[in-house]
Formats: sequence, structure tokens, C-alpha cells
Amino acid sequence: MQQTEQLGRYQLLDRIAFGGMAEIYRAKTFDDQGNVHWVAVKRVLRNLCTDGEFLRMLIDEAKVSALLSHPNIARVYEFAHVGGDYFITMEFVDGKDLRALLEKRRARKAPLSAAEVAWIGIGAARALDAAHSQHDRSGNWLHLVHRDVSPSNILLSYTGEVKLCDFGIAKATLNRVQTQAGVIKGKVKYMSPEQTLGSTLDGRSDLFSLGSVLYEAATLIPPFMTSNETDTLRLIRSGKRADPSTLQPSTPAALNAIINRLHARQAAERFSSGAELERALTEFLQADAPSYRRSHFARLMRDEFSGEIEQELRTMEEYVVHEADPQALGENLIADVLDKEAPFRRFAPSDGTQTTAHDGGDATRKHAVRSLHHEPTRLLRDEQTKKL
Repeated sequence: MQQTEQLGRYQLLDRIAFGGMAEIYRAKTFDDQGNVHWVAVKRVLRNLCTDGEFLRMLIDEAKVSALLSHPNIARVYEFAHVGGDYFITMEFVDGKDLRALLEKRRARKAPLSAAEVAWIGIGAARALDAAHSQHDRSGNWLHLVHRDVSPSNILLSYTGEVKLCDFGIAKATLNRVQTQAGVIKGKVKYMSPEQTLGSTLDGRSDLFSLGSVLYEAATLIPPFMTSNETDTLRLIRSGKRADPSTLQPSTPAALNAIINRLHARQAAERFSSGAELERALTEFLQADAPSYRRSHFARLMRDEFSGEIEQELRTMEEYVVHEADPQALGENLIADVLDKEAPFRRFAPSDGTQTTAHDGGDATRKHAVRSLHHEPTRLLRDEQTKKL
């Protein structure tokens, strides 16, 4: 059996990702009714925690991200400080990111279908439109730009949802590339021409990046990629790349045209907003696959990752939770922008039923971890044709 690690209000389970800025854990917490809530905890790497300017930038951007509440955006709950640790707590999306799905498909040389590409694009377009039009609590337009729309930041759930994550956090991370090489390695190929030039950005930059993501989903080949990042930047600025239909002849003309418009060198020639892009993709999907539904995409995800789902289920069942320290909750550094109903205010590291030495019980009473997959994943697996 494996033991969880308490970090603030959360019990960390398995590490699910590691990058240049942080390591990401699946974690559980409880509300004041004893209900379990699953979250993703992104713990900033210790070597970055000594950089005060970087941390301040992360906090400022997290405050903006925490204002976003939309079905296609992974919600931010906290940016907390506990001891020497700084971490961001976000909504946990039970699934995989688009990068993992594309890796699966590349191994089989099987691009996503046009309907699957459109479904992903519609969800991402909705998220971008919501973010680009976001106002603060005083009614001021935030001019929010993601800056890092890439396969690793598009989350795909086993129930067919598409969610964009890391809004705002991208700005601080990308800015740090000037002082720490490697933080954004691999992300350059999704930048817009104006982003490579350091120009002022608006939402149309994110739409260009989404065009690169959809291009790759349709062809399995990134549109702008060379052997080094300097040449990749030059290629993006030139706008030269193969037409999607050249690499994947089965790409429908309408979808091909949408991707090409997203890749217009001049921002004014692209879609004007995420809403306009969503309408174009929805119109295409209705014409190309009118019966396509969320349940179809859920089935795709379940089939592609069936082995991983079972392995994750077994892993979760091995964890036990020891008595938590209710005094070690740390400080939420973005609490000042959140209202009194913010979810984190109800979170605690235990369900409140643990016995202690004071009541004559076992101070190390263990609580078995029920897997998040018991409900959504097994339901989907056992009810193949269920409409979601």
C-alpha cells in the first residue's frame, strides 16, 4: 500500500506530469460535508521558488485565471504557500491531454477523424472566447490572452469533455524563458507570428495557435517545426507550410479552409473571435457528421486509453490516507480576488472522521482511497451505448 502526502488542504497521490516549471499530482480533498473532491496540484519546482519576481508574476496571473468559470476551462482554485512549497490547485479532468492522444495516433499512423478534430476545436474555441471576453469583478475588460495553446494544455476527459487549462500561467512561464532556458522547450512551434516577434498580442494570436493544434490533429504533423527553434521561429514568421490536405488527402475541404484561415499571417484575416470559429466548426460538424455527439468522443477516449484506465484504477486503490494535520493548510495567495463561496474555502485534507489520540482512537487510522475512475470510467465501459 502507498501513502499519500499532505500538501496544504490536499492529499497528493500519484504524480501525473513533470515539466520545466512544476510537477503535477492527482490529489484528493474533502469538503465540510465529508465529500471527496479530486483536484490537480501543480507544485512549483523548488529551484524556482527562490525567484521572487517569477513567483509574483505567477500569483498575479493566477489571480486572473481564478476569475474564469466556464465548462471548457479547467478551473483554478488556489495558489497557495505552505512551508517552502508554492502550488496551484486546479480542477482535475479525468482523462488525458491532447498530446497523449496524438502520441497514440502517431504510433498507429492514424490521424483523428474530421469530426474528432472539429469536436476538439469547438471546445477549445468556446474556452478561448470566454477568456478573451472576460471582465474583472469591477467590469473592466481583462484583455486576457492564453499565449500557450498547445496539445499539452488541451485536456480531454473520458466523458467526452474538452477543457483548456493554464490560462494566464503561460504568460509568467513564457516570460521566464529569457532567464532560464528550457522552460518552454517544444512550445515554440505553436506560437503565432506576432508572438515570435514579441509584439502586443490579442485573442487572434491564440486562434493562430489553435490552428496549429488542429492542423496537427488532422495530419499528425506540426505545421511549423524544424531541427532547431530558431529556424522554427523563422518558418512561423514566413507562414510557409504544407496545406493540410496535402499531408492528409481525406481532410474535408471545409475543415481545410478553416485551418488555413486560422493560419493567416495577418491577424485581421483570421477569425475575429473564438465565437466566430466555434460557429464555423459547428456548421462543418453538422454537415460532415450530423449525428456526432459527446458520447462518441467519450468512446474514443475510453478505447484509446483502456489500458491506462485500468492501471490508474489499480494504482488508486493502493493508496491510504493517514491522519491529516488541519493546521497545515497554508495561505491561499489569490484569496483576495475570490468570493466567499470559492470552493477552496470548504476544502480540508481529511473528511473530519479521523480518530485521534485525544478520543482514545488510533492516531494513524487509515482511510482507503476510492478511485475517481469507479464512477465515470466503469460506467462508460459497462454501458457502451449510453448517451452522456
